[in-house]
Amino acid sequence: MPSDIKKFINPKFLRTIDLDLMRELFARHYEADEIPVAFVGEPAAIRQSLMDYFEAPVTEWSEGVVADLHRVAEVGTGEGLQLILNEARRQNVVLYPDAETGTDEDAPAKHDAKHVALHTYLHHHRVFEAAADFQALRAPSAMAEFRGPRRHVDADLTEDTKSAFRAAIIKLLAQDLQGEYCRVGQYEEDSEINLVVSHGAPVTTTPVVAGDREEIITLRAVKYAALRYSPAEGLLRVGGVAKARQADIAETFAEHILAQPGFFAGADARDLYTLDPIGAAGPGFAFDHAFDERILEVRIVAAAADLFERDEDEQKWRYVRSWVSRDASGGALRHFRESEVRFGRGWRLGEITFRVFFKTDRKRPAQVTARLKPPGTLAFRRTRFEKAVHALVARNGLETDRDAGMVVDAAE
Repeated sequence: MPSDIKKFINPKFLRTIDLDLMRELFARHYEADEIPVAFVGEPAAIRQSLMDYFEAPVTEWSEGVVADLHRVAEVGTGEGLQLILNEARRQNVVLYPDAETGTDEDAPAKHDAKHVALHTYLHHHRVFEAAADFQALRAPSAMAEFRGPRRHVDADLTEDTKSAFRAAIIKLLAQDLQGEYCRVGQYEEDSEINLVVSHGAPVTTTPVVAGDREEIITLRAVKYAALRYSPAEGLLRVGGVAKARQADIAETFAEHILAQPGFFAGADARDLYTLDPIGAAGPGFAFDHAFDERILEVRIVAAAADLFERDEDEQKWRYVRSWVSRDASGGALRHFRESEVRFGRGWRLGEITFRVFFKTDRKRPAQVTARLKPPGTLAFRRTRFEKAVHALVARNGLETDRDAGMVVDAAE
């Protein structure tokens, strides 16, 4: 973390940042007469004082200042700027009143993503928190999915249920030595319920240079867990959570938000995807995407076939080896024709990676690359085409058909 903040608090930043913002930042953690930076006098002298402070070893910085800067650095990016602007519009918040925006500059430094993030963190904290939450919702590329035994199970999101959910999460965090800080943000989007749980990460120790010696500092960063629930499908997606805790988080959500303990605990709750239709079709399989005019092409760029042999003594199938094919042009499956792989003769298709090309207003199509590995993994970066990717999987029969009506609804 120190190196990340060192990159964030660079000389260019310190030469251009609004000094009033930095004074407010330090005032959050020091009494007025104890602030270690002299925020009086000529601006050049104040900026030099700031540079002197941040050139010192990280061990001499205020822990509170470090924690604040770490959060601001995470959102102080081009993508984070767009999330801040979107959330400000949603909350009807004007980030910079008219009196502050008047400038003759075409590109004022205060509109830089880092500067906007710090301004929003200090002056419009609710907007900042929501932007950080939406960033967390977009971040997980592989979300664990849990499907309940019924559809159309509504979530009961009241202050009481969220408070009980938060208390249960804190107990889980305490067991994993992650502290007691926990904040739950709630958002609704396209009939889905999104919860973002901000919490402490496990403590880490980092060696840093302090003058002519090495010192060890301890850090606890903020982490984000993202939960997305579709009442129509009875489907919960969990991201940003250690694999060993995913089922616990799902159960906590089921107990306190759905009032349905055990809803995601069934034997088939994680049995969501299958590659059997591709194995049955063989190397000539191609995705059918005619139902969505936005999809220009789907390429299968990687595929892994696994060989199993029957162990008659133990009466079970035993894994032997894998055969992996990669082809950026989309011919990964076709290469199996010239190999030893013969699906149905001990060979099973273990996973595929496919790339979807979407029509956009730009010259180049947008691309989404997804990895599908049964029974429960469909991993790709969440974008505006997320629903289209899920529909593509469903329409091609790659969702486990536990409920035919559920598959059709998901596709449509």
